[in-house]
Amino acid sequence: MQAVTVSSPAKVNLYLEVLARRPDGYHDIESVMQLVDLCDLVHLERAPAGIRLTVAGRDVPADPTNLAYRAAALLGERVGLRDGVRIHLEKRIPVGGGLGGGSGNAAAVLAGLTRLFDLEQPPEALAGLGVELGSDVAFFLSPGLALVTGRGERVRPLAAWSRRWLVVANPGVSVSTAWAYREVSSKLTGGERRSSIQTFVTGGALPWPPTWAFNRFEEAVLPRWPEIRRLKGLLEAGGAEPALMTGSGASVFGVVRDAASAEGLACRARASGVFAAAVTTLPINPILATIAG
Repeated sequence: MQAVTVSSPAKVNLYLEVLARRPDGYHDIESVMQLVDLCDLVHLERAPAGIRLTVAGRDVPADPTNLAYRAAALLGERVGLRDGVRIHLEKRIPVGGGLGGGSGNAAAVLAGLTRLFDLEQPPEALAGLGVELGSDVAFFLSPGLALVTGRGERVRPLAAWSRRWLVVANPGVSVSTAWAYREVSSKLTGGERRSSIQTFVTGGALPWPPTWAFNRFEEAVLPRWPEIRRLKGLLEAGGAEPALMTGSGASVFGVVRDAASAEGLACRARASGVFAAAVTTLPINPILATIAG
């Protein structure tokens, strides 16, 4: 095989609680993450030597700081890969908006290189490498709906739903993840557990619709960024229930009944001048499907 293309989906946090600051500087979280069919494309092609990265569609660095590049370098080092690879990212997911595009790209590179070079690397081994790259990468090497704990490295798959409709929107502003964690953790007191999704998990499954949806970062981010607050309000006024910020922002999403509702609300959001897309949840992770062949 000379080349492979991997669909690299976005994620939304249907639930996100910050529990405590850890001695290593990270935070323990409890989150429910779900893949959606808003996807970047990751093209990989064999090369004689080295790693070459190009990017189209979004303004992201095409250098060794990019998680996709770092993923290729890490896997190559661990397996002693002698050949090189050309990586081209076709970006469609808004950057830095809580949708996990960079982490998903890293996972897609790990999976794609495994397929391209016929490496004996099961998803569990790749997920271990993912933890070294970033907190969310391991999730993108799971089936696609999971309860995520620790700093993001502990991933417990949950029973998949059939496809459900959402609208994902981004107002084009940037929220510092480090700032958001500082703001939220400053309000943590003495190990107090403020909420838990565990009580809603029954037999490895969560009920739909997600009336249990929650994001702790909203209490810090929404008062400071009126653009995000207005966009969430637009989704709510258009019938989304619930509407919620994903990650530490700035993207928001809303749960809707059907395709027509999703397309109509996405169109209304785009008319306000923001990025918006009608998407569905993914019952199967296309990154894992790449490894399986």
